[in-house]
Amino acid sequence: MKKLHLIFWLLIFSVLQLAGCSDSASDDQQLIGIFPAKNLEQARSYAVTESGNSALLIWHDGELIMEEYNSMDGQTYHPIFSGTKSLAGLMTALAIRDGHFTFDTPLSDLIEGWEPDTERGKITVAELLNLTSGLETAPVGAFQGQTPEVWLNTPMAFERGTTFVYGPTPFYLLAHIFMETLNINPVQYLNRELFDPLGLGHPQWQLYLPGQIPNLSFGAEYTPADWLQLGLFLLNEGSLDGNTLIPQELFSRLLQPTNAAPNYGITFWLNRTISGHKKIVNRNPDYTNSTSGNQHISDTLPEDVYMKSGLFGQRLYVSPSLNLVIVRLGPPNQTYNDHQFFSRLMKGVAVSTI
Repeated sequence: MKKLHLIFWLLIFSVLQLAGCSDSASDDQQLIGIFPAKNLEQARSYAVTESGNSALLIWHDGELIMEEYNSMDGQTYHPIFSGTKSLAGLMTALAIRDGHFTFDTPLSDLIEGWEPDTERGKITVAELLNLTSGLETAPVGAFQGQTPEVWLNTPMAFERGTTFVYGPTPFYLLAHIFMETLNINPVQYLNRELFDPLGLGHPQWQLYLPGQIPNLSFGAEYTPADWLQLGLFLLNEGSLDGNTLIPQELFSRLLQPTNAAPNYGITFWLNRTISGHKKIVNRNPDYTNSTSGNQHISDTLPEDVYMKSGLFGQRLYVSPSLNLVIVRLGPPNQTYNDHQFFSRLMKGVAVSTI
């Protein structure tokens, strides 16, 4: 009788253990938005570092489903490095809206001394900012010694429109055009025409070129909370809370790829196939061949995903089809890879185990 009693309680204990395991497994598979909870945790663990300021904000379908920080909060200013370039793209679209020039305006109309019958003079605003102008560019991150005399005498390195060359010189030229030709301060213009109408905080500008020209290539810092709101503005194709600032036809040009670079629009990186592409020179410095797939951002994502990208994994991802916006910020000297992050978020595994 005692033996039967012991067996009975052992069975009860086993059932309770199994129930506990079932609950744990169920918790792992619980969906938060479109993501299993375990996927979100793996993505968070990868993106939010233990040392140095970092942040991960995930907005899906009207809800902020993750907001995680280390050593910072939503109002902490953080370098966005080349994410600044996309601010320059939005500024350009606003200037076109205001009638200052068009995407097809040749630079000979905007830069004194650039003759219309030369290859440099024929470069359009769109070619300058989709990085297919053919102009030689300073190395990625070059800042010291960059003066108007240097960039205004930049020679052609490739035939116009044939080759994508990533670097800061086109953005130095854009700042020069605004300040010298249009007599517009780019920082003040962005604040007045973009951030103030959207009710967002102003970026802080840490780097200026000679003559107090703002570094439109990699000179801004921004807060994760406001960068997320800017992502919602992008998700809504140039509008936020019913406030439309960029007409749809201009916004769509920002996401239009070129034959030379199917993975780049006008200052935005696109999730397009790049495997075997031969016409890209100095592509995104964060791009790591060893852990990336065929798509520029990630094979696990739809093709409509695009991003603002800065060194050391400063990211603003937008996916219209998934109704998804993600902000990721991190410290210098940290290896970060888009495909690794999204493999964890979308599949729950690291790239090496797929």
